[in-house]
Amino acid sequence: MRVSLARALFLEPTLLLLDEPTNHLDLNAVIWLDNYLQTWKKTLLVVSHDQSFLNNICTDIIHLDMKKLFYYKGNFILFKKMYVQKRKELIKEYEQQEKQIREMKSQGMSKEKAERQHSHKALKEQSRKRVQKDEDDEPQELLEKPREYIVKFRFPNPPYLSPPVLGLHDVTFSYAGGKVLLEKVNFGLDMESRVAVVGPNGIGKSTFLNLLKGELSPSKGELRKSPRLRIGKFDQHSGEHLFPDDTPCEYLMKLFNLPYEKSRRQLGMFGLPSYAHTIPIRDLSGGQKARVALAELTLNNPDILILDEPTNNLDIESIDALAEAIKSYQGGVILVSHDERLIRETDCELWALEKKNVRKFNGDFDDYREKLLTSLGEALVHNPSVAADMDDDEYDD
Repeated sequence: MRVSLARALFLEPTLLLLDEPTNHLDLNAVIWLDNYLQTWKKTLLVVSHDQSFLNNICTDIIHLDMKKLFYYKGNFILFKKMYVQKRKELIKEYEQQEKQIREMKSQGMSKEKAERQHSHKALKEQSRKRVQKDEDDEPQELLEKPREYIVKFRFPNPPYLSPPVLGLHDVTFSYAGGKVLLEKVNFGLDMESRVAVVGPNGIGKSTFLNLLKGELSPSKGELRKSPRLRIGKFDQHSGEHLFPDDTPCEYLMKLFNLPYEKSRRQLGMFGLPSYAHTIPIRDLSGGQKARVALAELTLNNPDILILDEPTNNLDIESIDALAEAIKSYQGGVILVSHDERLIRETDCELWALEKKNVRKFNGDFDDYREKLLTSLGEALVHNPSVAADMDDDEYDD
């Protein structure tokens, strides 16, 4: 991914097309790319579910909705505001159309004739507003009801556990025959924790999370956790453990002994379309499998959530729903994510993994952004703040 991206940027094409460019980048790389593209002088067309990335680099938004393209001037924040107004207008037009068709039907017309007459009437009204009427005008298609896509996640609130809940104490770790990735790490979580672990790819963030989960054992030191603690872990590969021959509905019913309707309700709450409830899991997309895995995660009623790049297979609405679910959740949360908005919205403390250790960063996201770009020798284009070197004084031991 990095090589392909570097090649595309090096060529400086007249038109640069980027399809989910942030998916396989770490947060540091996304911050750099975001900053770099803000000064891109040629045409850029990007598809992305990263709202902060879109907001920072885009001057126009093209929205694909109801099989049509709608064009908006401005960045993503402005688009969201204008879309709300546009949707209200579309709903009003649709309701007027349905009212007129009902009136025609009440006069004895068949539904087909009422719809056909309404189409001609709409065309005539549209033509009257034109300066010149096209000779090849055809009846307009009836308006479709504006799609209402609502995703609402919810993590059940666990009972309170007194600290210490989960921690690593003087932990050193290396894979067999490999170099030391983590050395003398001391880190703890409680029920109020909101932590985002940041650092470049390959430095050991996923290893660190697996140590907390107990999926890996320390080479030295120890993992300590409350005996009543239940940990829920979700990552970009969580959909791979699902039973491919089962339907999502069958999978949850077997695993949790759920009634059919409750299983479907749980899947629907996580944005899985109704048709996908009853087809084999092997036929689901990556995003749909992620929703099944999230539904399973919540049914396990975890006390601590470990989330490793949870947004990779989610759309914008689902990422918003995930942020809201985390904010209302009363258990502890630790996440690794390249999604700036998710980190900001959940008010996570930043802990940086570097030099084989994990330490709290003294500052907010804007501070981290500036210090990272400064360390790379890049001029900050967006979110200016006090410049300083990224040195050891910026971290707590």
